[in-house]
Amino acid sequence: MEYFRTRQWDIIGKTKLWFSITGFFILAGLIALGVRGLNLGIDFTGGSLHRYSFEQPLAQSESEVPATLAKIRSMLAEVGLESSQLQIVGDQQGALTSLYLRAPAVANDEEAAKRDKQIVAGLRKLFPDKGQIQDLGRETVGPVVGRDLQNNAILALVLGWALILIYITVRYEFRFAVAGVAGLVHDAFFTIGIMALLHVELDSSFVAAILTILGYSINDAVIIFDRIRENMRLRRRAIFAETVNSSLLQTMARSINTTLTTLLPLIALYFLGGQSIASFSLALLFGITVGAYSSIFICSPIVVLWEGKAARERAQAVAAARGRTVKAAAGNGGVSDAPDDSGASKVSQDLVIARLKQEEQAERSREVDEETAQKREERREKRAKEKARKSKKRRF
Repeated sequence: MEYFRTRQWDIIGKTKLWFSITGFFILAGLIALGVRGLNLGIDFTGGSLHRYSFEQPLAQSESEVPATLAKIRSMLAEVGLESSQLQIVGDQQGALTSLYLRAPAVANDEEAAKRDKQIVAGLRKLFPDKGQIQDLGRETVGPVVGRDLQNNAILALVLGWALILIYITVRYEFRFAVAGVAGLVHDAFFTIGIMALLHVELDSSFVAAILTILGYSINDAVIIFDRIRENMRLRRRAIFAETVNSSLLQTMARSINTTLTTLLPLIALYFLGGQSIASFSLALLFGITVGAYSSIFICSPIVVLWEGKAARERAQAVAAARGRTVKAAAGNGGVSDAPDDSGASKVSQDLVIARLKQEEQAERSREVDEETAQKREERREKRAKEKARKSKKRRF
């Protein structure tokens, strides 16, 4: 925990590097998205629903269902249907004798009939001991995630961003709110771009993964914002960029530990969870990693850039006011060759900036002296306690 606190890493000073890395990956993702597009599964595109009934149960209990589905999926991979959705359904007596298979749509009935024969032949070869297989028919089904549902999801996402913007503005400041929402937009585009680059097939669970990523990311950002606000109160006259940098180092261990403990079960879920949740777990793996990255290297630098712009505007306003004062004084004194407004403003602005830097350096030196004195006092108290403890042990 103390390792990062004692480092002298200038995270804020390398803002251009972090933004360049982010820009590169987002640009690559957008290019892949425009050229190849997302590999949408049948939840988005629709398909065909095949139903089959067996004389004997496919599984004796619910605990055997995952292994049975894995065997069926391996067989379907041989005919190019590994992305199909499978479900074993019980009959009125509870026996698991029915198989529902949701596969991508085909161009015509001839291809559909050919695929039906391939599936039935594969099932008979895979389950020779399950008796006769009855084909209960095929029907065309629409996408689970229809156009209206997609629009509602986008609307909910935008509404969530707006509510987060309002909440963080009330809880902290508007600049923190803008930085937090910018981080969320970054995470969403980054994750979508990565999935487009990898061309992973996406189902309806991808929408849930994106919403989960956004919730995780804003939670990490709020923790950092809270530490920044706390340090701003303790170091009122310190340089803002240094305060933010110190806050990032203080919360770095927490961010890394939380992210790692979340990624470990996701890795296990991706490798052991099966094909049906592979896209969901992969999206979470990338998204949560990117969310931790954006909380540290995107959101906080945006706050610093915002503060820097505001400081420059304040300095320019003060310089302009002083420039007008200099010009007015020169006019009242009868000096005909008084400096023009722009020259006076430039000189005054330089003086204001120089004075602000002197005050910040003095405040920083004072804080360093106070911290040194505090550490010296803590060491003195620790030695006194140790001495008292040893003296007490001798008496006994």
